[in-house]
Amino acid sequence: MSIAVENVKRDLRSRLESDKHMSAGWIVVPLLQILSVVLVVVIIIAVLISVILTASSGASVLFDLRALAGILIGFAVAEFILNIFFSFMLYRLIKRRNTHFIRQLFLYEDLEATAKEIAAKRGIDVSIPLNNLDRIRRDAQADERSRDPVLWSAILVFAAGAAVPSFVTPSGFSGVALVPVFAQYYVYYFLMKEWFRHERREDIFMDELSRLLSTAGIGVTRPPRFAAVPDRSFAVYLVLTIVTVGFFGIYWVYVLLSDPNNHFRYQAMVEDTIVAQLSGLTL
Repeated sequence: MSIAVENVKRDLRSRLESDKHMSAGWIVVPLLQILSVVLVVVIIIAVLISVILTASSGASVLFDLRALAGILIGFAVAEFILNIFFSFMLYRLIKRRNTHFIRQLFLYEDLEATAKEIAAKRGIDVSIPLNNLDRIRRDAQADERSRDPVLWSAILVFAAGAAVPSFVTPSGFSGVALVPVFAQYYVYYFLMKEWFRHERREDIFMDELSRLLSTAGIGVTRPPRFAAVPDRSFAVYLVLTIVTVGFFGIYWVYVLLSDPNNHFRYQAMVEDTIVAQLSGLTL
């Protein structure tokens, strides 16, 4: 067995560490965040109605306002705790994006080396397909740079902590309260778009590789892709999240969890198919 094929097999074994599936149960975190906001709004409205109806009793109004202050403080603390869990979820989403993309670059390189070795042994001129494979790999290197999961998680946690006064008193509101919102949706944006581009690029690479191997007399039948990552519109998803008061955002999180999971399942099938074909060759 050639070194190139052995390297491909190492790449496949590494997917146990790089291609981590995440449970859809993580959607509970944003669901609790939204429900806590709805609950506190209902409570605030109830307290305000109570204040209006009992305005003649100063003691009662004072009691209601103190209760409201306590509720707001409790809400801010609960939201901060939930935000820590949410930040950890985003950390894992970004980290598995990085580890998978890095593994894919190694796989591209090793598959390209294997194809070059096969062509050289069989005396076939495949310079154009090899150039196409090399170009795809270099495009991936340029486009799929690592994102810092610690940085983005820390931004969400610390910005949310700094924004706590904004939830307790109206006068405490500042632009800091918007930082976690912008950070969150920017992470959503690049995860959604980059997984789509990554999958399309991978399909092009595998198609080119299959044609090259076919030219060398090696037939590789790839299974049809299921649950392909669609080119979802960030603007549409954002508008729907706003219109539904955040509830559509729960589905958005589900998409960010499930799209890579489906991608990993299909890619494992394709990689195993290709390696099964290459392992029987004498290079």
